[in-house]
Amino acid sequence: MRRSIAAFLVASLFTVVTAPGAQGAPVQVNVRIEGKVRTLFEGPISTAPHKVRSSSDSKWRLCNGINANAPWNTIPGVVPTSASADAMRIISGTFDGLWYSQYEDYFLTRWGPDAQDVADSEYGGLLVNNVFTSVGGCQYQLDGGDEVLWIYDAFDGRTRLGLYPADYPGGATPLIATAELGQPFEVEVDGWSAYNESTPPAAPQRTGSSPFQGAEVSPVETGAQGFERVENESPETVVTAADGTASIIFASAGWHRIKATVVDSGGIETVVRSNRLDVCVPQPPASGCGPLPAEDQLRTPPPPVLGEEEGEDGEGLGENEPRVDGGGGQGVPADLASASARSAEAKRIRLRSPQIDRSRIARGQVGVSWRVLDPGVGIKKWTVSSKELGRRNGRWVRRASGTDRSSATVRLRAGATYELRLTVVDVLGRSSIASLGKVKVLR
Repeated sequence: MRRSIAAFLVASLFTVVTAPGAQGAPVQVNVRIEGKVRTLFEGPISTAPHKVRSSSDSKWRLCNGINANAPWNTIPGVVPTSASADAMRIISGTFDGLWYSQYEDYFLTRWGPDAQDVADSEYGGLLVNNVFTSVGGCQYQLDGGDEVLWIYDAFDGRTRLGLYPADYPGGATPLIATAELGQPFEVEVDGWSAYNESTPPAAPQRTGSSPFQGAEVSPVETGAQGFERVENESPETVVTAADGTASIIFASAGWHRIKATVVDSGGIETVVRSNRLDVCVPQPPASGCGPLPAEDQLRTPPPPVLGEEEGEDGEGLGENEPRVDGGGGQGVPADLASASARSAEAKRIRLRSPQIDRSRIARGQVGVSWRVLDPGVGIKKWTVSSKELGRRNGRWVRRASGTDRSSATVRLRAGATYELRLTVVDVLGRSSIASLGKVKVLR
């Protein structure tokens, strides 16, 4: 099935649609979708069997393992395609694909913003528990604890990387680890070099991997929608030795996000980047770092919005219904698009309380970081502003701004006290403002 039903991934942002009415009890699985230059989704989700419909499809499709090509399945179950559609729904993303009736399955062409490139034969592939599945994403039924991985351009021979704490024994891929402030934290990077299509094992495992030399273990920038980009040019990057290990010294307390990859001189990743590892570095005498990062917490997809319900016979709109172009040559039914737009207009950005890093305040620098829990209709820009307190006619001054980052460093004049705030504006022009509190910069 190398380039068949498991293929994936493009470039327009429609409304993801997963039908209501789950047919079984929810299970917890880990979903990771590696896009062309970024990780699009990674983390545990709770999901149940349900029908799905791709952005360009006109019908709801049965996608729960009950399939003429998978007669061993006798009751509906969660499958990789439905679970991954739920993952994209969580971040207000979408997927697209072509339905093949002879397989009763989707040939997936897009996840989020990343589409397959037919001209360069850049197709996607599906793995479960580190093994390429021999059946399609609507046929293989998942168990609780399984790991689903979609890879952009999966069949080009690149080595797949895995990132672990050096003392990690194996099994499920770890999401978090703990390190000591200012002390070496050792990691190990393993690699899978072969295309290993088979029946996935009953549980995640590291079988078939070997230590990988030359991997760049780097900090990760997490964008507003949750997309993750490896910052391999960061001075904090470390490179693995012949035994696949490397040591990192974290100079600041809190959560640190890392991944492993290899980038050539032209800026192209020559491997499949690793899983994410979030490392807690407690500030002594504390033993923890507070709440888990949002991506490490169990997430559940939101319910369908008005206008997403199935048709009377379990299908969507008919083939001849009016359609509107959504970009990228794909289309969605006109009434579905308008209903989704009405729902989106009522949906605002939701932020987790921003955090302030005062570790460099003696140099007049203050770090600000935040998490976007729900991007609503999409983020247009963000701004960090300050107002000097005690100053007559004080006004808000913009200190930093951007579009897709979730952190900033602002410079403030010594000897003054400031009030800080974060403003995030969505694509409809609506502002969400979060107060960051007061900061005093000593002389």
